[in-house]
Amino acid sequence: MKNVKTTEVNLIRSRALTVLFSMLISALLLLPLFSSAKERNKVSKKGKVEMQAMNKDYHASVKLVGMEDGKYTLTVESTNGMTVYYDALLESPEQFSKVFDFSRLKDGEYTLRVKSNKDEVERSFEISKGKVKITNDEVAAPEFNVVGQRAHLMLPNTENKYYSIRVLSPVGEELYSTRVNDETNKKTFDFSEVKTGKYQIVVSSDNGDFAFDFLNQR
Repeated sequence: MKNVKTTEVNLIRSRALTVLFSMLISALLLLPLFSSAKERNKVSKKGKVEMQAMNKDYHASVKLVGMEDGKYTLTVESTNGMTVYYDALLESPEQFSKVFDFSRLKDGEYTLRVKSNKDEVERSFEISKGKVKITNDEVAAPEFNVVGQRAHLMLPNTENKYYSIRVLSPVGEELYSTRVNDETNKKTFDFSEVKTGKYQIVVSSDNGDFAFDFLNQR
């Protein structure tokens, strides 16, 4: 019986060592793959173009965020691919901020493109009757902060969009409603005078809805 137990123990140890050895070999084989993926992610990391229409006709501000150091070119192209503006960015793109006057451009759709050897980002915009309308891929989400029985909302709105803000009761009844389009909107909702239950603050725009649940447990 001792021999059988010893044999079983040795067999388990042998199998454990074999598995451990296999894991070490697999890890060594995968190491170059992880290194390559990490490098590819580093190279393909993209910054973004922040573009905002100004109150003055035909004017828009452009700022570059999250761009790697290096030489970039900035172009504005029409829908038929014609370059209507060209600029070589010789300095660090992180320091680039400029107000553009597009008054020489005709009404239509355009693409502002920032490009280097490793990176390329773009932002689409439209000019219509003196107004610059910007197409953004991302919309900043509202920020909620709860202190006691109060919910604080901060809504960044760099695109000058119209947002509706509503507060719904636990049964879906609309308790509050407003419509805003300021650059930054701050609201505080006090739930100390209402019944216990789960309320909802809904922020809506053309790009979709954001909802925040507030549980009143007074």
